[in-house]
Amino acid sequence: MKTMYIPRGQALNYDSLETEHLVVNGILNVAHSLKARTISGDGLILAGTVSADDICVREIEAASVYCLRLAARRVQAAEVFASESAAVSCYLCADYVSADRLTVALHEIGKIDARKVAVLTPKKRSLFRLLLTAALRSLWASLTQPREREVLDAEYRQVQEEPPVEKPEAPRDEELERFTAIFKLLRSSGYTLKIVPGTPEENAPTFEAVFGQADRPAA
Repeated sequence: MKTMYIPRGQALNYDSLETEHLVVNGILNVAHSLKARTISGDGLILAGTVSADDICVREIEAASVYCLRLAARRVQAAEVFASESAAVSCYLCADYVSADRLTVALHEIGKIDARKVAVLTPKKRSLFRLLLTAALRSLWASLTQPREREVLDAEYRQVQEEPPVEKPEAPRDEELERFTAIFKLLRSSGYTLKIVPGTPEENAPTFEAVFGQADRPAA
């Protein structure tokens, strides 16, 4: 069923109902779930949960309402979730209301989770005037809201890095360098350096010119 119409003066009861478009000018009582793409009319809807993209009716009494946009004269529900906007011209009673923009007159709400909230003076309004008033207030708030100033032509200073501190070189040990050079020269020629205790004179080798051999003193 694409479109369902309930005329004025007629009351229908359902356990659950799902349709494409719903127009309620009478009374619709759904025990559990009511689902539709659009719900409109000047009647009364009683339901467990109401789910739709757009809801524009006179009165809703439900446990939960889920929609993109809601416009009504009176709403009584435990929870109301409107992703884009919710506007109630006469009276809104709910434990929790979540909407991007909320426009209400008289209300009893336990907790509101909304980016923008507009409270209207209670008076008799048509749904069209309610939506128009809500749109104008939202536009006025966006135009009068102070904007953050941008900082222009700020002075720029480059951070100068300090040159690295050079560590002073250790003084050269010429005796150590000479000893190292002698050790490398002897090792490359096949000799082995041996350290013998005693004074240099006691351990100094003696050479014979004929044989070229070194005689070391007896210990």
